[in-house]
Amino acid sequence: MDGYLLDTNAVSILWNKRHPEHDMVKDFFAGFSHSPVWLSTAVLAEIEYGLKITPKMDIDSQNQVRREISNYPLILDIDKHTIGPYSDLRAELFKKYSPRNRRGRLRVKWPEDLIERTSAKELGVQENDIWIAAQAIQYNLILVTDDYMQRLVEVSENLDYPLQIAIWK
Repeated sequence: MDGYLLDTNAVSILWNKRHPEHDMVKDFFAGFSHSPVWLSTAVLAEIEYGLKITPKMDIDSQNQVRREISNYPLILDIDKHTIGPYSDLRAELFKKYSPRNRRGRLRVKWPEDLIERTSAKELGVQENDIWIAAQAIQYNLILVTDDYMQRLVEVSENLDYPLQIAIWK
């Protein structure tokens, strides 16, 4: 599969006609209208969450975004085939950015320590971004974003299938 996968920051602006960068994002997407453009269920969940916590957004605007979601035909679910790219990305992030002991070694993970204490703050990447990037890798899609996802791009270079991104700004 080839085409594009939209990050939350791109689609939220695209679907909000009042956003000051709406026309910039719309023009960017017009440049690749010949290719399929996909959405991740993780992105849709983030959008819905945003709608529920944004006090300034009126109900008509919320409903407009929900109509956009319901009418969007190309949606990718996270499935068993996403596990490989996700776990590869997360493992590479952990190896490179997780806390180390005084000797510079990764802290040992014993079976008794099965609670994952390494946070998005330590790894420098939010969990949903790892899932979204994993789907882009899984389907050989270019991830459209504005935040570079630098750490994910960096660690994916160690994999057989690097993350490809396009910056809309």
